[in-house]
Amino acid sequence: MSGHQRGNKKGCRVRLIRILAIIICIFYPFCSKAEKLSLEECVKRALESYPSLQKSRYEVESSLWRLKEAKLRRWPSMELENLMGIVPDAEGDAITGETIDDEYGFFNKLDVKMALPLVTFGRIGHGIKAAQEALKSQEAAYRSELDEVVLRVHELYYGYLLTSHLMDSTGDLLERFQEAYTIAQERLEKNEPNVTEADVLKLKIGLEGVSKGMRKLERQRQTVIASLLNLIGWDKSEEEFATEDKQLKPVKIKLLDLSEYEEMAKENNARIKQLEAAVQAAKEEYMAEKAKYYPMLLAVGGVKYAVAPGREDQDNPFLNDEYNYFSAGAALAVKWNMNILETRAEVEQKRARYLSLERQLEEARRGIMVKVREAYEKVKETEKNLDSSWEARKAGRALLILNFTNFKFGIGSGKDVFDGLSIYARTAGQYYESVYDYNMAVAQLKQLTGQLYKANNNF
Repeated sequence: MSGHQRGNKKGCRVRLIRILAIIICIFYPFCSKAEKLSLEECVKRALESYPSLQKSRYEVESSLWRLKEAKLRRWPSMELENLMGIVPDAEGDAITGETIDDEYGFFNKLDVKMALPLVTFGRIGHGIKAAQEALKSQEAAYRSELDEVVLRVHELYYGYLLTSHLMDSTGDLLERFQEAYTIAQERLEKNEPNVTEADVLKLKIGLEGVSKGMRKLERQRQTVIASLLNLIGWDKSEEEFATEDKQLKPVKIKLLDLSEYEEMAKENNARIKQLEAAVQAAKEEYMAEKAKYYPMLLAVGGVKYAVAPGREDQDNPFLNDEYNYFSAGAALAVKWNMNILETRAEVEQKRARYLSLERQLEEARRGIMVKVREAYEKVKETEKNLDSSWEARKAGRALLILNFTNFKFGIGSGKDVFDGLSIYARTAGQYYESVYDYNMAVAQLKQLTGQLYKANNNF
């Protein structure tokens, strides 16, 4: 079989595949049972099912219970101890009494103790404030992780649409390369002018390069869709999933001044909020530890009761009967840890942790302000790239059509059509890559300023 016949067959197969793809695209919406999800729905599913977020929710719940525990220290504490057993029976008093041989009975002892802190020099108050700030820090940490998940959903959702567009553009390019290669090979065999063997070889190399790029895109698309479905907890088959958006479009945003985004970051950035609360919690813990230098004044009381029916009750306040008694009372007590060196070591540990977190907070603030400026400039840069990449795509396609048409009618050279195809290969997906870069730059800016989840919090 001649090279011309092989080229014609290959060109027919490419055209047939493209026709089938068009037919499938037309009728697929009517016969497909795929569930179409919007970006917001994907975000909602990810927030409901992602394991690390579930873990963070439990950590927030744990901090909430620690706060409740700290508040309960203001109330009386109670301890109950009950002892039951068997003891030899006895009769008589302390002078004439005696045990009864081979006779045993049960006894029961009940001891109830209560203590109410009256003066703690701020130990309980600072402990409660520390628990409150720790809860805020944990909530901010959860919010920070939530923002990361939302940003990741944006990245994969936009990435899925991008690879779909790139595959469409590459498919169109592949067909044109195949057609140009077939025509060039046919003309070379007929010794027609404007086509050289070098042109045919270049087109063949270009065709193989585009085919390789198509396979790479398919692999990337499979990776993106698998990652997205895993993130949103999709429990159905991949064929039952589809995106509501069919085109990757630039998001709409009114870009504010940089100073406004910096203020938003200071007020709403989850990482800053987390560290601010952590610093306050450490400060309150430090103050609570310092209160241990002073004594605690408590109101204490209790009830003691014991009974042994087989032993005669000694109704004498001067006799100690350890199996039959009842007493109750209340008093003021002072509790003070006199090991000052141990207390100082604990206080200094809390102070060092507090100062360390303060430095960490300052470093985080500076770093996030730099990131906000970088993200802001990236949004401006990618926004400008949208128009230029769109114009480049239109110009590249117009040049390709012009050169390809001239080549088909025999008035253009093989070099011209190869140049047109090469330029179109560079500019075909450039616009959608610019849209992707712009959308992700906007999402990152919103994440840094604490606006990303709010922007999608309509579900």
